[in-house]
Amino acid sequence: MKIGSHQLDNNLILAPMAGVTDRPFRQLCRAHGAGLCVSEMVTSDASLYASRKTVKRLDHEGESAPISVQIVGNVPEVMASAAQVNVEHGADIIDINMGCPKRRSVKSLPALPCFKTKRLSRVFSKLSSMLLMCLSP
Repeated sequence: MKIGSHQLDNNLILAPMAGVTDRPFRQLCRAHGAGLCVSEMVTSDASLYASRKTVKRLDHEGESAPISVQIVGNVPEVMASAAQVNVEHGADIIDINMGCPKRRSVKSLPALPCFKTKRLSRVFSKLSSMLLMCLSP
């Protein structure tokens, strides 16, 4: 399986799960054969980057490539900046949360208003453009 330029060893992918897919768990899953492990969701809200949880989620030391990070937000420019920050911290693949099924998260996540409306294609198009600009060398 290939994602962009990243060839995975196999098609076993660990999905991001809040409170579960921390770095030790991802490393354990990779050691037992997962081809890709996606991190817990990282907010695109830069004001939270100093929080203990977010600092831990941005740390990928010792992880095997490719490193995949899931981001969440609802402002394309802010999400593009968040993607860039994650790439600077070692992310190879950015996974965009399109709405979490967990009841508590659905009520509070900033992503949901974007994806409950008809403006999804506009948001995604703008975010794609922003990411290309931010992540180009």
